[in-house]
Amino acid sequence: MRIAASLLLPLLLTVQSMGFTFPPREKIRFEGHVSCPAVSTAGGRVFLRLSIATRDHHRPERRPVNLCVVLDRSGSMSEESKMNYARAALVALIDQLKRDDIFSLVIYDDVVEVVRAAARVGSEKERIRNLVEDINPRGWTNLGGGMIEGFRQVEKNSCKEYVNRVILLSDGLANQGITDPYRLQNIARKQRNHSISLSTIGVGLDYNENLMVGLSEHGGGNYYFLESSRNLATVLRKEFDRLSDVMAQNVVIELDLGRGVTLLDAIGYNHHADGRSAQIAVGDLYGEDTREIILELEVPPGAGSLTIAKGRLVAAASSEGGDLGSFASGIKYEADAAAVDRQRDLEEQAKADVAVSTRNVLKAMEMLDKGDKEEASRTLAGANEMLLASPAAAASGVAGSAIRDQVARIKGYDETLRSDDKDGRRAKKSIQYENYQQQKQK
Repeated sequence: MRIAASLLLPLLLTVQSMGFTFPPREKIRFEGHVSCPAVSTAGGRVFLRLSIATRDHHRPERRPVNLCVVLDRSGSMSEESKMNYARAALVALIDQLKRDDIFSLVIYDDVVEVVRAAARVGSEKERIRNLVEDINPRGWTNLGGGMIEGFRQVEKNSCKEYVNRVILLSDGLANQGITDPYRLQNIARKQRNHSISLSTIGVGLDYNENLMVGLSEHGGGNYYFLESSRNLATVLRKEFDRLSDVMAQNVVIELDLGRGVTLLDAIGYNHHADGRSAQIAVGDLYGEDTREIILELEVPPGAGSLTIAKGRLVAAASSEGGDLGSFASGIKYEADAAAVDRQRDLEEQAKADVAVSTRNVLKAMEMLDKGDKEEASRTLAGANEMLLASPAAAASGVAGSAIRDQVARIKGYDETLRSDDKDGRRAKKSIQYENYQQQKQK
């Protein structure tokens, strides 16, 4: 059973966008879909898919940005012409800025240096380009110090009229200053609460991908992996295009869980549960964006019907206001197991099972971190066995295709793992990045 609340007007005239039907003035749609509307009277596991879709908001002029780029200039950036590519990518980014944009540039090795303090670009593009050309690699990697200074620069002018973001680039391990991932992630999370988001770019095979993913997750931005620095300009362009199309900043799902319902996981998303309330951090939303978040819920024994969750989509800053939509989803209890199975939505079941498999891929990556490639391979094989045992695996149409596609994808991960006959760094980063993109639909 599903109740979806529209954000603005009733359905009068419709247009299609990203697979959703939008009323003519509706910009964001937020819905909840259960994998099976029936549950055994003994209770059990339920998957609830939260879907968010936005349409293009057709701004005649993009919102100005308050942007700080934090660039690793440690000695390893001299390898494979990384710094040359970084300088060229920065110059291309500067060319995209407008007079009213606020731009700052921080570089770090052992020492953190503010190359350009936060200020409007105005007529200074040529001067900023010259500053970039003077950057050369040296020293160690005080990543934490660089990130903190980047936040400090953006915070000087942080306001809701601007899109406030730090872009952090690194090619190595944080080995100076604050190096504890939890402390660094906590700093990023606190800044997100001030509507300052953080995106991270890892270059090469020597950086800590767990740290960079975690920082982007807690910072509400995006994560990118580049094995070669040749593609830095493309990635910075992609990030700036996203930044220019932000519809809502620091978006959070606020959940009210039904009586006796427990949130076990929001697969791939940071979340916090306290009794019957829970919050799921979504990050920033962009025009023509889609997000699908699979919640794993434990439903108590019962009879009759039960609203398992109600939720609101809220934002710290948004062109559509702070409250972006709501949903309520429920189930009914059935004593007959066959009746439960007959009501199962196989497309929703397939999406849930694919999401669970992405979580198992991350478990395989944890095995790689421990140096156990064989156990990582076995974990990937186990993920595929679970997919093939799904009620949706033999289904025709979209449901069966989704399962088969994910089985093929995970087999490809295993082949990548086995073909990396060195230290597994390339396999780990590429598999983890593709899995991240799948979880976030990025």
